[in-house]
Amino acid sequence: MSAPAGDNRDIRLSVPARADYVVLARLALSAVCRLTALGHMDVADLKLAATEAASLFLAEDDAGASIEFSIRLQDAQIELELHGRPGDVPDDERELSQAILAATVDTLELDSDRALLVKRLPA
Repeated sequence: MSAPAGDNRDIRLSVPARADYVVLARLALSAVCRLTALGHMDVADLKLAATEAASLFLAEDDAGASIEFSIRLQDAQIELELHGRPGDVPDDERELSQAILAATVDTLELDSDRALLVKRLPA
């Protein structure tokens, strides 16, 4: 995990594509959220969204697979971008994850190997 010096408020984290490592990204996201005016419910929604998005890239049987998390704190929003290999997720579970994501973030972009989640910050 790195947070470059200066005004940059970005964090990049690469973890194995296993469920037990997603907690590290959730912890980093929580730390960044403390720098915002987001309420507890919004932070909980964003952490849930991070978990759901990561579930689309999990590969428990591929030791070399990883998920790249990028957290960018901007003046008006927080962005969470994930990159990874598409996991073997059944269609019904993928649809449920997408519905949860759409309900918990303000903007959602999903591709086979990328997810971008945006949560607007309170004015």
